[in-house]
Amino acid sequence: MNASLPEGKNAQRSALTREKVLKATLDQIYECGILAASTPEIVKRAGISRGAMLHHFPSKEQLIAAAVEKLLEDEVALIEKEAEAYADHEKSIDDFVDFLWERFSGRLFMITMDFLSSARTDEKLREAVIPVSLNFHTSLNQIWIKFFPHKQKSTDQIQLLLNTTMCLMRGMGVQTVIKDDPTYFDGIREYWKTLIHSQLD
Repeated sequence: MNASLPEGKNAQRSALTREKVLKATLDQIYECGILAASTPEIVKRAGISRGAMLHHFPSKEQLIAAAVEKLLEDEVALIEKEAEAYADHEKSIDDFVDFLWERFSGRLFMITMDFLSSARTDEKLREAVIPVSLNFHTSLNQIWIKFFPHKQKSTDQIQLLLNTTMCLMRGMGVQTVIKDDPTYFDGIREYWKTLIHSQLD
């Protein structure tokens, strides 16, 4: 029992270090963008040594992919919780649309938009982040199937409706970069809610 204690402490310390690095990476990307996010600044922000960071993430591409994966895993958990509330009739579809807009008009969207833009011309980064992105979409489709059953709609139709909703949120998120007009975005969101009701009611 005692012999395994140091190993357990080391594992806990290692997990904590990894968590610090990933958080620091996401904060740095959000504030500066991927291209300007340097590993020395990430190390400084995380409060660890460069060697400790390299032990967990030998390359910047692996670091970014792991950070984005962590971000998306957390988002999937949040979306699943909201979808479950909808399925339990604790929240309406309108509430769910508003929740998605909140997520895709803030930190999550800005970070993912930045890494997708960078991955377009960076082959190493693209190879690292594409599997992460595909896993995210697979997880969402599983949520749609589990929490959005509908008697008049097939699984494919439900997935199409909700994935279209996600695409709309992303498109609106892009516009927030150049357009500061909450009324404009509220109007689009309210109009989309009426379309969803026409499909689900």
